[in-house]
Amino acid sequence: MRVPEELKDRSSVAIVINEQKTMRTYHIHTIVLLTALVVIASLLNSCSDLKSVQDLPTASSGKLQVHDAGWLDTAASNFHGVVLKHSQYNLNECATCHSKQFTGGTSGVACSKCHQDYPHPTGFGASTSHPQYLYNQNYPLGQCKACHGATYAGGGDANLSCMRSGCHVDANNVSKSPEACNVCHGIFNAAANDLVSAAPPKSILNNTDPTARGVGAHQKHLVTGTNGKAVKCQECHTVPAQLFSPGHLGTLPAEVVFNDTLARLTTGGGTAVPKPSYDPSTLKCSNTYCHGNWGIRKATSSSQFIFVDSVMVGANDSPAWTGGSAAAACGTCHGIPPKGHLALAVSSCGTCHIGVVDNNGKIVDKTKHGNGKINVFGQEYAF
Repeated sequence: MRVPEELKDRSSVAIVINEQKTMRTYHIHTIVLLTALVVIASLLNSCSDLKSVQDLPTASSGKLQVHDAGWLDTAASNFHGVVLKHSQYNLNECATCHSKQFTGGTSGVACSKCHQDYPHPTGFGASTSHPQYLYNQNYPLGQCKACHGATYAGGGDANLSCMRSGCHVDANNVSKSPEACNVCHGIFNAAANDLVSAAPPKSILNNTDPTARGVGAHQKHLVTGTNGKAVKCQECHTVPAQLFSPGHLGTLPAEVVFNDTLARLTTGGGTAVPKPSYDPSTLKCSNTYCHGNWGIRKATSSSQFIFVDSVMVGANDSPAWTGGSAAAACGTCHGIPPKGHLALAVSSCGTCHIGVVDNNGKIVDKTKHGNGKINVFGQEYAF
């Protein structure tokens, strides 16, 4: 059947009209949607406009309801502190709006609006080392106990233990008190009763560089396998019985005192009496037995044939605490051989000092070197 030409024209007009109606409808829907988004954004933005506790959004205020009524009421059963405590302080949901650092995030409201520092003061975290923060604040550990309990194992306001995985535990995940020696200085993940690990690195100020005075030659002195017998902490420091013992906590640098016997060991039948000292300005240790202030008298020696003088003496060196390996190189504390000793080649050292050095002059048993004894022909003698 043939359609008249006039009808064809009317059909085309109808199609165009319908298309125009469809476009108008689309534009109207788009405008409505955009208007709704603007309104929602405005409501959400009201969270960032809070200026006081009274501004907290509530149903009656006409603003967007974010938290339940009572969220800021310390007497309410759903006070946010109570809710968080029951959840073992799982803050993941809070972080979705307030950011992982609780500095505002999408809500624009930081927890520090009400809490001056949350959850810990600025600088308390691992990135800057909270031992350093505690040092700067003169160790206000009473504040820690208020939240974490008297032994840091729970109780207090937070009822959350410091001694849990990821916090104060050793390498075997065994709990250790935040007051353990190696927490503030030394190897943090070592066992609490490992006193050698209490020596830096790291230092109180979180330093691990041996050229820093807080690090220096600590490990070289305390660990057998360096140049000689391991030195005890109390050789150079007054070791406290507990964290808050008098004289322990104070202004850096730490005080150096030669309390024990090795540094001030009297030798040479009483003729060599060391008076050890430490200069905190030059970082040098002087007049110690350990670094060559010693003497051996020929008249009382069991090996008089080796003497070329009436006494054999060390070099009485004054090494720098941060001098590195050069400060304790072989030959710095005594000559090779020592002054007053028969001149012999290094390859002969092991002939007499059996088990102490080899025929290349290298120390093979460091527990017998610098230990306050004379080791010769496989025997140990007093100086």
